[in-house]
Amino acid sequence: MEERERFTLLRIIGKYGGSVMVQLNDSYAPGIPDLQGQLLVHNDFVAGIHDTFVDPRDLAGWSHVLDEVAAGRNAVWREAARVAEIGIRLDWRENDHDRITVTIADQQTTRLAISLDVDRGWIDEQRVLLERLRAVWAHLLPAD
Repeated sequence: MEERERFTLLRIIGKYGGSVMVQLNDSYAPGIPDLQGQLLVHNDFVAGIHDTFVDPRDLAGWSHVLDEVAAGRNAVWREAARVAEIGIRLDWRENDHDRITVTIADQQTTRLAISLDVDRGWIDEQRVLLERLRAVWAHLLPAD
């Protein structure tokens, strides 16, 4: 039996280690992810999994964060929401890679910042994941 890849909204993997991901659980409808999933963070110092929730309406906010970071500005996804927020700060940019700091904060007590060196195409990779989710959730997205 072939194992399917989990639906992933974001997958930022550092060139020298470390990663931040949001993966969604399978739903009862084949090929459609559930709204629940996990936020996974890993580096040499910490490894953690935090249950999270992604509403199809959250996708527009994630797209905005990617646009802001691509333009060289810092941005936060789901700021002050009931689920963990994810901020991205562009520390510096070189010819072939970026140095970013990803901050994860829940509304209780946890705040974590992880610095990652990422290949320059990392934003494009996030857009591909985003568009994949938009396609499978098209029937759930509000009309513009």
